[in-house]
Amino acid sequence: MRWGFLAVSIPALLAAGCTSGHRSAIHAVLTASGRIGPLQIDRSTRADVIAFAGRPDVERRGVEYDATPYIALGYACSSKPNDDAFPVLETPGTGRTGPYCKTVFWVNRRTRRLGDFYTSSVRYSERHGVRIGMPTAAAEHLLHQRVYVGCEENLGIGLLTVAFDGGVGRKTSGLPGLRLVGGHVYAFAVDGRRSAIGMFDCL
Repeated sequence: MRWGFLAVSIPALLAAGCTSGHRSAIHAVLTASGRIGPLQIDRSTRADVIAFAGRPDVERRGVEYDATPYIALGYACSSKPNDDAFPVLETPGTGRTGPYCKTVFWVNRRTRRLGDFYTSSVRYSERHGVRIGMPTAAAEHLLHQRVYVGCEENLGIGLLTVAFDGGVGRKTSGLPGLRLVGGHVYAFAVDGRRSAIGMFDCL
């Protein structure tokens, strides 16, 4: 399964390009408390994100559900759709989507703080050692949780969500629901509290 992408409105392109400014040596550990390397969800600013990750490929303004204005900073972006990349902008009524970015930081324009985060980049990993591409069973072992099939196949750890793809749902004796067998980790997401934009379904 993939993230359910929510449409945005009132877009305004600030900057665009497809040559990544993402620093090549970057590696960041994600935590349940909302840490993204040196950044902290609900506290870090746009300037903090750029100081950490470098100049973004794209920077766009939007309003989620006509309610929460944001700035999206996208890294490792392409004009072509990719299953693991997040469409930074969907423009209702135009039929246009994208660009599609491997990593996106959303800054709440009201609080001016980092509100949401998504990545499918191998430059990020979870603090227990869960990483992009890791088999589901290995991630379950590290996190001491089981993945079940639902709206999407995710594990929640505080503010952090680990998303899975592939595999099949199977009934396990004595356990409720369908357990995901096979598959792998394909993305991480962090959803803030007071500065949350609300970019994700099924978290």
